[in-house]
Amino acid sequence: MATRFVRNSETSVWRDCLLKWYFSHYLGFLTNTVNPNFWLGTLIHQALSEWYLGNVEHPEHYFWWLAEMSIEQERGARILIDGDDFDMDSLSSLRAYRDMGVVMLEGYVEWAEKNDDFDVIDTEVAYYIDLENHDGESFTFVGRFDLLCENSDGIWVRDFKTAKDFRATETVSQDSQFRRYPWMVAEAHPQWAEDIRGSVWVGLRKIVPSGRSKPPYFESYPIELTSEELAGTKREVVAEVTSIMRTESELNSGANPDDLIYPSPTYDCAWKCNFFRNGMCESWRAGLAVSEYGRSFGSCGNDPYAEYKEDFENAVPTIGRREGGE
Repeated sequence: MATRFVRNSETSVWRDCLLKWYFSHYLGFLTNTVNPNFWLGTLIHQALSEWYLGNVEHPEHYFWWLAEMSIEQERGARILIDGDDFDMDSLSSLRAYRDMGVVMLEGYVEWAEKNDDFDVIDTEVAYYIDLENHDGESFTFVGRFDLLCENSDGIWVRDFKTAKDFRATETVSQDSQFRRYPWMVAEAHPQWAEDIRGSVWVGLRKIVPSGRSKPPYFESYPIELTSEELAGTKREVVAEVTSIMRTESELNSGANPDDLIYPSPTYDCAWKCNFFRNGMCESWRAGLAVSEYGRSFGSCGNDPYAEYKEDFENAVPTIGRREGGE
């Protein structure tokens, strides 16, 4: 097994903000608060996965059950942390997202029955691609796909996104995961390479339809890839991971993080980044010991690849119904 796991979400964080990468992947900070945007998306992914596998008939019902369990766990955790000062606003927000998620999935099922035109190969399948960086160090690029499927055109990776509004096709196509996931399938299954067509972005708007809202509430954008683009993706991954591992090596050798790490603030920080929301980014700029400050909001030293390491021994290099599996 390679000595270092890397996934596309880590490289995306690396490109977005070195400080966020330092907190989340180098220090292994795990927040004890819930971001309702990511909470909603995670549970919708789980519900759709079980639905597309045929394990549940009504994904909205399964989503409700998952949400209720999660809210009850969060309630218990919040009480333990805050005691009598427990703030109910966070649970109210999750309940509102729970109700919205049910409506979203009800509408999605109706939309999918008219728009889906494919056979499911597998859902939530993990891939492990062994590579070397430019310094000769080994790493394993890992990824977990929402849905691997095929139609008369070939094989596609479908990725579900919950969003307030839909983005333009040109913007979606720039997201690295829509190139890297099909490339990983081609690496793992070279016998499928000629059949791989690309990715499909599938959007579910975070909205409860009303007389004032306007459709569409669901949309899909196919992103077709050429063999040249798939080959270029491998070079891109290796170059990017080389930069990450070199910086990590310098930090491990005792380099001052202040000389290597810096924040890259954007308008998205307010909703997208827990380190902005809990004040750790500001604390870093103020010269405070962020690992000490962060203990009020979570814990450091967590392994961001724990789930992949647990699954590694059970990883199946050749998967799915396409080859007679179940």
